[in-house]
Amino acid sequence: MEPVDVVLAVVCAAANLAMATVLLVRSRGGVAAPRIFGRPQPLPRLRAAMHVCLGLGLGGGLLVKDVFPPDSTGDAVVFHVVRILLVAGFVTALLGAFRDPRSLSGKAAR
Repeated sequence: MEPVDVVLAVVCAAANLAMATVLLVRSRGGVAAPRIFGRPQPLPRLRAAMHVCLGLGLGGGLLVKDVFPPDSTGDAVVFHVVRILLVAGFVTALLGAFRDPRSLSGKAAR
């Protein structure tokens, strides 16, 4: 693995985990919709879960990719764990993108 790949993997993992932390801290544990860069961020727990999955899947997956020899059991386990994390990140991104905006406005009116 090239040094540039290692740096990119670390930056990807750190950025996604930092974004998840910011979402959870600013939302007071997922109770309120925080404003990040001037825009409200609805569903902060779901977004934080997405960033954790993407950070660990992309960044962590790239970092541990070359730890095990090719075609070994450890390599297969890492491959499947990374695949599961990326699918979970994709599903949570879809859940956040296709949410019903009327259901959120009803909660804000209470």
